[in-house]
Amino acid sequence: MTDVELLSRHALRSYSLFVLYFLLTQGPMSGYEIAQLIKERSHGRFKATAGNVYPHLHKLKEAGDVRAGEPIGGREKIVYEITEQGKRTLREGALEKRPPVKGLLTIIDDILERTAPSSAR
Repeated sequence: MTDVELLSRHALRSYSLFVLYFLLTQGPMSGYEIAQLIKERSHGRFKATAGNVYPHLHKLKEAGDVRAGEPIGGREKIVYEITEQGKRTLREGALEKRPPVKGLLTIIDDILERTAPSSAR
């Protein structure tokens, strides 16, 4: 498996955390709106589309982490919201991802320190 494939798989698993996070912090919204937030907030690093967000929403719904409202509007827009169980799942996911992210931040800080101009050290 290449680094790109590994990163891509990791990024896809992260979508579920993004979905839950945005439902928690931004309130109920559609899959399309969530995809737009993911793209915007990641500055395009995650290529979120409704097509790859909706499968995560469906899995989260089946698991009881989100609930779907009734279809509304002419295009049958479905709005999702996080459940109490979803809040627990989000917390557990954040705790699971924290050590690797913390390690990466330590490496980044070290790089920044080692490559800072001489006058900044």
